[in-house]
Amino acid sequence: MANTKEATASDTQTNEPGRWKIRSSFPIDNKRVLFSSVSEKRARKYIANRFPRGSEAYLESPDGSFESYEHERSDEYGVETDQWAEFDPTTWVPPSEQEPPGQSAWGDVES
Repeated sequence: MANTKEATASDTQTNEPGRWKIRSSFPIDNKRVLFSSVSEKRARKYIANRFPRGSEAYLESPDGSFESYEHERSDEYGVETDQWAEFDPTTWVPPSEQEPPGQSAWGDVES
């Protein structure tokens, strides 16, 4: 009888759904989990509502891949791109440490 209970407990662990995690991008937070859910839709809604214009937080899928959300995402040439894109948390730089806007050769400049 004890073997049946142990088998059931191990089966339950393997059948658990993967969790979608929202992690902080700031190095000082040490990849802290801000939100976690079994629902991809709820996780994406959470990040879109709280971090619409930046990569201050990113989405980690159950398979270990990363994505970030930006409402007005554009590439270096100013062309609109998808709101959700792959994300590399190791190369992300906080806004306070980024190059000021307009310093890029492709940036918009007012005359």
